Amino acid sequence: MSSTTSSSSSSSSSSTSTPYDAVAPDIPGPSTRRTAQFEGPSSSRQRAMNEVLPEPFLEALANQLALDAANYNGRLAAAPALANLFQVCSTWREVSRSDLLWEHLTRRIWRRTFRVSDTWHREYINCHRTARNFETGRLTSSTPQFNHSERRRSLICRCLALSDTRLACGFVDGTVRVFDLETYDHVSTFLSDHGHLFGPFSRSVSGIVITDSNITFARLDGDIYVDAIDVHGQSQARRAVSGFVMNNGALVGFAGTRRWWVGMFAGIAGRAFQVWNAESGESVFVGGRLTDPETVMGWHMLTELVEPVGRVRVTEGEFVVACTGLRLICFNAWNPGVLLRDVMSASGFVVSSMDVSEEAFVVVEREGVGTVWRVGTMELMSRFLLRGSWVRGLWGCMNLGYVLTYSPNPTPFVRVWNIEQEEGRMCVRVYLRAGEVNSMVAHHTHMAISSSHINLLDFGVQEDP
Repeated sequence: MSSTTSSSSSSSSSSTSTPYDAVAPDIPGPSTRRTAQFEGPSSSRQRAMNEVLPEPFLEALANQLALDAANYNGRLAAAPALANLFQVCSTWREVSRSDLLWEHLTRRIWRRTFRVSDTWHREYINCHRTARNFETGRLTSSTPQFNHSERRRSLICRCLALSDTRLACGFVDGTVRVFDLETYDHVSTFLSDHGHLFGPFSRSVSGIVITDSNITFARLDGDIYVDAIDVHGQSQARRAVSGFVMNNGALVGFAGTRRWWVGMFAGIAGRAFQVWNAESGESVFVGGRLTDPETVMGWHMLTELVEPVGRVRVTEGEFVVACTGLRLICFNAWNPGVLLRDVMSASGFVVSSMDVSEEAFVVVEREGVGTVWRVGTMELMSRFLLRGSWVRGLWGCMNLGYVLTYSPNPTPFVRVWNIEQEEGRMCVRVYLRAGEVNSMVAHHTHMAISSSHINLLDFGVQEDP
């Protein structure tokens, strides 16, 4: 367990609960009271309003007001806008009791398709408060620990993945260890076959995909393995795809969804990508030249711990974004032969900075310019600037509303960037001595970063006892 401090607030490594009013006093709800200085309309006008404006109309109005506020001023602006609306009179306040309204707003504003709280109103509150925690740097920090039987093994974690409940860590020996995000317990270890050894790092895990029921991971040698995510203890994962290194090169990146797996290869010209049907394991596409300039470095990754030559990510909408230091492309997983975007950078891209969220991707150029693009339309959503010294050793990841970057130079900080406006701004920086970083990932509530150990930062809300 380690402690973490932030420039805006300090935090302890132990989990602490934050009073509701201290974090999100502006979220309306059934308990919201009218303020003394806001008189509202007269009783006669209230009666007229009851007759003229039925509840479905008011609910639709509240819904549209919240969406407009979120679109124009950021997601955190929706709650204050609703608070003002619900203070007009008792009829309008009654709309705040509609859980259907809160479900719709939670799905549209926070992209949450299921709830873990008792009501959708509480789910909305938790999403709002979590976003506020990213904004202010309110967090807890922990170092997940291996089971006693595995602690003696000093292995390097090369790959991370997060879901709503799990942190998955892929290691150089071809194993994936999974931790529970609520308890931080090491709950399962997934093993892969030994196979042929094409170098000391040929079994390194190069990508992990977590779905509701399964975990899928790939190795540098091209093997792909699948198992049930809810397994406890050790499990020998099933090999779904057998890799052919000499024919395809090294599988340097792997990502996917429930329907598709996408692999990025380096080592053989003209075979940068493979796309598989995730249900059958059948290969449906082989081709692409994105990694042709990186063929030599691709082979080096099998024998040396070198910087990643490329990165690939897949959004929920099944758009594939991939980049090397020279070039960035985007295509549909179901139509990989047609490029939707193909750009080069004069200064070069920082490969370890590229990441995707539900609807966007971020990449930082070596000159220190970070840009966020909407994947479907290729619209520029936000732009932010990093100092030159921050780019050396830079890593990046993102979630729905924030980009998180880590740089060891000149001082090791995690920086949180709000990307909901055209001019992105740095909200907070968190001191974190992580060492030589190998991977970094973010989700709705957590961020994880791996080096000689794994740091897990929790921005989530602790439920009241």
